[in-house]
Amino acid sequence: MSSERPLSLQDLIRSRQAGVFVGRERQLAQFSENLRLPVTDPRRRFLFSVHGAAGIGKSFLVRQFRRIAADHGFATGQVDESAYDVPGALAALAADLGPCKEFGKRLAAYRQHRQDLDSDPTAPEGLSSLLTRSTVRAGLAAAGEVPVVGAFTKAIDAKSTAEDVDKLRVFLSRKLRSRDDVELMLSPARVLTPALVSDLNALKQPPVLFFDTYERTSPFLDQWLRDLLAGEYGALRPDVVFVLAGQRPLDLNLWGDYLSIRADLPLDVFTEQEAGSFLAARGVTDPRVAEVVLGLSGRLPVLVAMLAEAQPTSVDEVGDPSGSAVERFLKWEPDPRRRNAALLGALPRRFSAEVFAVAAGSDEHLPWLLQQPFVTEQSDGFQYHDVVRSQMLRALQRRSPAEWRARHHALAEHHGAATLERAYHRLCADRAAALPEALQGLVLAFSVRRSLAPSWARMIVQAGRETDTAEVVQRGSELVDADYTVMIGLLVDDRSLPAATRALAHAERGVLLRAARVFDAALADFEAAVSLAPDELRYVAERGETLRRMGHPADAIPDLDRVLTEEPNNDWALGCRGAAHHALGDLDRSLADLVKAIELRPKYTWALGTRAETLRQMERLPEALADADLAIELEPDYAYGLLCRGSILASMGELDRAAADLERAAELGYRPGHARYLLALISFRRGQDHVAMVESVLADVSGRSDRGLCLLVLGREDDAIAEIRLALTAGFPPKLLAADLRQLRAIIGLDVDPALALLD
Repeated sequence: MSSERPLSLQDLIRSRQAGVFVGRERQLAQFSENLRLPVTDPRRRFLFSVHGAAGIGKSFLVRQFRRIAADHGFATGQVDESAYDVPGALAALAADLGPCKEFGKRLAAYRQHRQDLDSDPTAPEGLSSLLTRSTVRAGLAAAGEVPVVGAFTKAIDAKSTAEDVDKLRVFLSRKLRSRDDVELMLSPARVLTPALVSDLNALKQPPVLFFDTYERTSPFLDQWLRDLLAGEYGALRPDVVFVLAGQRPLDLNLWGDYLSIRADLPLDVFTEQEAGSFLAARGVTDPRVAEVVLGLSGRLPVLVAMLAEAQPTSVDEVGDPSGSAVERFLKWEPDPRRRNAALLGALPRRFSAEVFAVAAGSDEHLPWLLQQPFVTEQSDGFQYHDVVRSQMLRALQRRSPAEWRARHHALAEHHGAATLERAYHRLCADRAAALPEALQGLVLAFSVRRSLAPSWARMIVQAGRETDTAEVVQRGSELVDADYTVMIGLLVDDRSLPAATRALAHAERGVLLRAARVFDAALADFEAAVSLAPDELRYVAERGETLRRMGHPADAIPDLDRVLTEEPNNDWALGCRGAAHHALGDLDRSLADLVKAIELRPKYTWALGTRAETLRQMERLPEALADADLAIELEPDYAYGLLCRGSILASMGELDRAAADLERAAELGYRPGHARYLLALISFRRGQDHVAMVESVLADVSGRSDRGLCLLVLGREDDAIAEIRLALTAGFPPKLLAADLRQLRAIIGLDVDPALALLD
């Protein structure tokens, strides 16, 4: 400490606070560094906006800012929610800053006149309210916005205000000796503020002015502060700093002109490291105790501090702060009905007016609730701050378990069947008993759109934690941490689920496995799905499609026939059967199925591509090109369509367009060997060297038919015939091979008659 004065109790308090405060290091460092910057430095900030939810630690941080400012030699003054008008706020600042002689004299005159006028028996009725109106109106954020203050409990419109002020002015002119005194009582902010500015400018130390709980004082201070910064009350010294701490950030529309001098400091809950350091500094070092404290508090600083206050050394010693937290969040509201409505409003995760009415029994108190700082508007309704809500829920469960269950049941019924929020409320009401229903909902959501499933898993974890149901938390956590295949796989053998749900889970996993080309496992899943739900045609169709993709089109046809017998307009099954017929070389049946599928679904991209290839092999090239064009128009990077169109264009002699499509298909990774083979044919046609390209394709491909084609291009006719014989023996459809041979002749004019003779 400085040798100029003896050590004081305040010095000891500041020192002790500095030693125990943990967390917010970044904000503290930023504020401290700012105070050291010259006022002409463009990095210097003169306005700090600290904002965050109730209990987040704003007031604690403000106290540390005051300590830092004092340590840097600044004079500090602070206003909090105890001020209810501008004169009161100015008085609070002056009291902290020290001797403010000019302001002090005017404030004393104001208070004396106010006391005299209030006790004057000749004063007009409601004089005190008239004075309050005048005082408040001077600090309004916008015309007509008047908060509830003191005895004055109704909004004031512009007309009534003008009339009231005229009455007040007549009375004051008779009672007060000078015009200045009349103006002091009519517009105290306009008279008192310049006096305080004068005293601030005369201080030996640069001042830092703090405005805590700003969400409470901003109705009458917000406009006043902007006027102060704009110079309405006189020039301010250049080294003054303002710190506003409230639950909401400053309104950009109102404060946009001050962005260049402003620093925004949004506060969130403690990080795990900050919370751990905070607890350790208070003697809470047992990891198990720390884990319980962090779980109960949600790392909200005020609750962490409350739980750490007694320095618990065991889990049993950790108290539940929820009751105190609820008192903190609702301490401004004396009406027990509103307090109860706020508690019940915490039951839904998000709420509309209708949902709130179900939760609270009516929507009577909804307008009031929506004005509370812990309620925010979202795109799909309103919601509480998570930490505030969790503590209110804990208090509700403790207060009346029966009411808790009944209200959640009512909310579940309101949301209707198979919805996420219904499942949430059922879990909250019935805990583990409702878990199978929630899991059924997850599987159904997964089948509709996989991206919906994680929200169901998170909901299960949330409901489990809010009801302290370990079984529900564990089940949900397993699902949250899993990818889609593992997630749905965790449910296929869950015997708590009905057979129909497990069948659906098997089918969904089968689709994922098939997409990953894990065909044997996919087929096993579809077999299981059909076994569990033999009448569900979708699973039969999926099994057939899987068999087709495994290279067993003949085995796929019976499943697809069964589906189409019962559902003749199933466009997906028609497309699959058309592809199966195509793979078997039955081009006429393939075309019939694909035509009908596309009639039912004109923008069926995959079916269009398959029909284009079928038409190409039937040598109906203009029709094939039209289908390929439409498929690619619908899906520009449709690799199969690009390969097909490139092949069609090559057969039609449009070599440049064909090469562009084939190169793009190869880039997309779809059958790059076949694309390179066709590109080699184009090089051959152009008179370019093609041998190396064909040899590279020959080295990569294993299909006998493809090898036979490459060998023909290379002039190795005997080897080519041998490969083609092996392909036919292995079951390769003669019609498809014939189409490829005719294409080879069309593009490069090669004699393929000896090979075609093998197909007769």
